[in-house]
Amino acid sequence: MARPALRNSSNSLSLTLAAQDLKQPLHVRVRQILRERILKNFQHGERFYSERELIQSLGVSQPTIRRALTDLAGEGYLIPDPRRGFFVQHHAETRYVGLIRPSWKAVSYSDEDVAYSVVCRELNYQFIPHDMHKGDSVDALMASLTRKATEERILLAGHTVEVTLELSKRLQAEGYRHLVVGSLVPGISGSSLSIDHDVETDLILDHLLSLGHERIVFMVNEPRMLLITSLRAETIQRKLKERKLPHVQVVFCDTKNWESSFQAAHKKAHELLRGKTPPTAIVPLSGVGAWAVLRYAVQNRIDVPGKLSLVSFDPMINSDILPIAMTELTFSQVARARTAIDLLWSDTTIPAHIKVTPSLSVRETTGPAR
Repeated sequence: MARPALRNSSNSLSLTLAAQDLKQPLHVRVRQILRERILKNFQHGERFYSERELIQSLGVSQPTIRRALTDLAGEGYLIPDPRRGFFVQHHAETRYVGLIRPSWKAVSYSDEDVAYSVVCRELNYQFIPHDMHKGDSVDALMASLTRKATEERILLAGHTVEVTLELSKRLQAEGYRHLVVGSLVPGISGSSLSIDHDVETDLILDHLLSLGHERIVFMVNEPRMLLITSLRAETIQRKLKERKLPHVQVVFCDTKNWESSFQAAHKKAHELLRGKTPPTAIVPLSGVGAWAVLRYAVQNRIDVPGKLSLVSFDPMINSDILPIAMTELTFSQVARARTAIDLLWSDTTIPAHIKVTPSLSVRETTGPAR
């Protein structure tokens, strides 16, 4: 059987038009285009396009094409042959794990993608990210889901409460099993997998209080409308009342959705640390915020942890090899991904709500209050 032509067909036109609208990172978009072509136009065992054909058709560089092909081989879509190129591999009854997330999350949380890909490969599932860009509608996102509800089940992560509820409602209406990677919100029909916010707040407070800190500031640098941010902020405020800690503050950066939470944290750090009674410890509600405050401290020669201790709520990749290794809450990304995917594809139709218990990795950014 002849391979589908890249040129002189309606299918090739759509491929070319898609190539003209490539978004960063380039190899990821190319991979998405080629993955769709594999699934729709190739039979199992057929020889795939050569690098030369793809370079000529898409107008991108050889390293970009090679990276996309290598990734597709790693995902199980292609089988490489050193002499004859790549051959298509289809699996019987392929199961897909879709991840609907804001596009900024694809950059900030690449280690999550790695975890989902690792688990999907082990289980012979296909991992398909669906990124929502600023201005995208839920209608447009739903229209982009081309696989049947019997083939693909969906993870939701990183959205506002409003968007999470709307997506859940639409997915339910169209028969898609789905799971929210985040705490349960009233009105959501699917399952959820969240971090235990009570435990993470207690871990941070216990650690900083044991070091003698009183002027502790929890910095809400992410948009309050995000699901995880609103729930974390509510939990912290409740815990401070329960534990009667009047010297511990919660400050809001009032970051709007899609604004830079890094810049918001950097700006708020200037306000806090230039005040008359600066805090001795700052805990931003995201890893990005913790990195921003650390950058401000280094830029302004503020000794960490001598004059300022820092804790990150999120396990950020490479935090342990920063010039000053970050103290942070941690959990196994792979274990969480496996739990999420097992729950998503379980036989039971009864929604389940599971909490992940984090631990605190104490490194170099926290020390005794002075």
